[in-house]
Amino acid sequence: MRRSTPVRRRRGGRLLAPLLVVVVLVAAAGGGLVVWRWATSPMGGGLLLADGDGGPGDDAFAVPAGGTGASQVLNAVTSVGDIIVAAGSDTTSPVPRPLFLMSRDGGKSWQLGNVTGQGGKEAGPTTVGSVAGGEGLWLAVGDTQGYPAGGGDATGRGVWTSTDGYSWEAVEAAGLAEFRGGDRIADIARTGSGFVAVGSAVLDDGTAGPAAWLSADGRAWDRVPGGELGGPKDVRGVKAVVARGDDVVALADAPSGGTSSVVLRSADGGRTWQRAGSALSGVTPRPGALAAVGDGFVAVPTRHVDDDGDVRVHCSADGASWERCGSIGGLPRDSTGVTGLAASAAGVAAVAQAGWDRYAVYTSKDGRSWAKGTDLGEVPGTLRALSISDAGTLVVGGDRRTPADVGNQLVLMTAAKGQAAQPVALGDIAGLTRVARETSGMAAAKGVFVTVGAAAGDAAIWTSGDGRAWTRAGPPEILGGAQRQALSDVAYGRKGWIAVGRAMSDASSTEPLVVTSADGGSWRRVPMTEGLTPAQGHYFTAPHAVAASSATSGKGAGYVLAGEDRGPAGVTPVLWFSSDLRGYTRSAKLPAGGAGVRIHDVAATAEGYVAVGGAGVARHESGVVWVSSDGLNWTALKRLTPPEASSAGLRHVVVAGGRIVAVGEARVNGSPRVFAAVSADNGSSWEYGWLPADQAAAVTDLAETDGGIVAVGSHGPSAESDSAAWTSQNGLTWQRQTLTQEGLGGSGAQWLTAVAVSGGDVVAVGRSTTYSADHLSLWRTNVHQ
Repeated sequence: MRRSTPVRRRRGGRLLAPLLVVVVLVAAAGGGLVVWRWATSPMGGGLLLADGDGGPGDDAFAVPAGGTGASQVLNAVTSVGDIIVAAGSDTTSPVPRPLFLMSRDGGKSWQLGNVTGQGGKEAGPTTVGSVAGGEGLWLAVGDTQGYPAGGGDATGRGVWTSTDGYSWEAVEAAGLAEFRGGDRIADIARTGSGFVAVGSAVLDDGTAGPAAWLSADGRAWDRVPGGELGGPKDVRGVKAVVARGDDVVALADAPSGGTSSVVLRSADGGRTWQRAGSALSGVTPRPGALAAVGDGFVAVPTRHVDDDGDVRVHCSADGASWERCGSIGGLPRDSTGVTGLAASAAGVAAVAQAGWDRYAVYTSKDGRSWAKGTDLGEVPGTLRALSISDAGTLVVGGDRRTPADVGNQLVLMTAAKGQAAQPVALGDIAGLTRVARETSGMAAAKGVFVTVGAAAGDAAIWTSGDGRAWTRAGPPEILGGAQRQALSDVAYGRKGWIAVGRAMSDASSTEPLVVTSADGGSWRRVPMTEGLTPAQGHYFTAPHAVAASSATSGKGAGYVLAGEDRGPAGVTPVLWFSSDLRGYTRSAKLPAGGAGVRIHDVAATAEGYVAVGGAGVARHESGVVWVSSDGLNWTALKRLTPPEASSAGLRHVVVAGGRIVAVGEARVNGSPRVFAAVSADNGSSWEYGWLPADQAAAVTDLAETDGGIVAVGSHGPSAESDSAAWTSQNGLTWQRQTLTQEGLGGSGAQWLTAVAVSGGDVVAVGRSTTYSADHLSLWRTNVHQ
């Protein structure tokens, strides 16, 4: 899309630098020839950017006072000696992270852990569901469901290890080769010989079967042969596991379903298994339903209370035979029962709901006699993580709903033995608090830069005359609401400014968010007219890109919005047209109904509009180009895949000097490369060029200048990328500029997300992030030729 002040169009070769051009003739499908012209090297000067000035952008892009938009949860807690580890996820920032909190002194003081081996825009799985450890080895597991055979690629990891509970490292896919497509880990346990993980696998008939894996160190795994756990007539998915040394007990689904558990046990750390003679009646297999105590094992039905307000407790010396040994009593009839169990040398503990949004912890030495240990009070949310230290300190974690229901706030409480529960001072933990803030799109016109995104759960717009000092636009009420809102893109046209994005209409539905302005400072929200309202049963309909025509009249003069529609039939692209920023018409007929296509960007051309995207799945894409003369009726052009590439998808498009310049990612010999496709005849023929990069690279935005194109993005592996900029006079031959200013390079991941040009001034916004820090960045420079 164009993100610059409208400039006089230049035609012919006036933007071209001298080039060496290679012409290749290849046979086209259905007969005939297609001319592939590749620009391979520049023969002269080019478009350059000054070093400019860069730095943090947090102060420039203000957030409403008192708001953070936090979305953090704790899912698991474990303790060994004085070390306590609480784990979950933090999705506050556009760069989510697995969340590890650690205490070295039995819960008296806490610090944020550290994670290496992942991060940046392609961080991979970031939700920790289970954690276990001790004796110098710790393991955390998220959700490995969906691994391709052989472990998949490096972004699919969901397993972390640590030697001290503080420093964690993501396990590379090579160590997870024994996890197959459809495998899912439900629970883990520390054994005397390492770790055991249990879960489910997809059988040949599509149903779930039992699965288990073993590891000595958490980084290399072996799969337990399926026959060891029993066939589908005996057992289904394994849901819970605990260990006492190498004595392991697990609970699994019975083939008939219901509320009984099949009990599996192992005496050698999980290598060989036996099934108990009878099922454990009344105990549904779930993580947290099982605990290992000093003289055996304890099981309880979670999320269940009998008519007397009691939760029955079952005990076993070895996991082979079970008996009812006690009960947790006195719970109110509206209680959902026990959330989960935890055990240590101090005994066993259970967290239970004691009323509406009220929780309490019950304790026992051996599972037979129970007493109410501490009242946790009112928690408007969920407590799902529990641990008891060897000294008897209780640690409880979860999350509470925020007042506007736009996020989740951490809950972490401790209670020393015999004392009341106290909340942990989370605000004092360095690096834990993050602000939900994002700068997603930028445009410039009439001497004004406009940046759009989100701040503390609401949509946000900022304006600037020079790219240095920014003012938050409003009014706030049109950008906020009961649920989350965010803007993705912005454009300026003959009727003024338009910004587009998404707004959650309720907890499970998202609709278009469209706002308009005459001056960029004062905005109005477009009501959900017939053309914008999602269809019945469609849970997500929203635009993420917008383009404005520079034409002042004619059938195509106006604005085009591009987005995505998700409903019962799957995911399809959606396009709207507006001539006046008041009425919006949805394109009724897309090429082939849009099946299998994702439209990522749109731009205005001299002949109308162009939309670009991809068709197919990752690593098996082909570039999609659609054109329209009126913004409503679209025609698909020939798919674009460079001849050297096995896959290619287009992500961004701009029109410069009368040429369509689209940039995307191709795979060449198995590795990703950023390429450009250029057309001077509205998509009838294309020329190609590579954007130079020594390592992995990504382009996140394009802008037209008076002398060519500026592209911004990142250079380097995701977790250690630096911000990058490329320039080109013609879209074929590019130069990469290394950015070293504060916030643009260095430790962690940095990248630029959006760029705009006004005259010769270039302004870009981006992000700089490490595991413990997350900041916006701002870069100002100018064009040299």
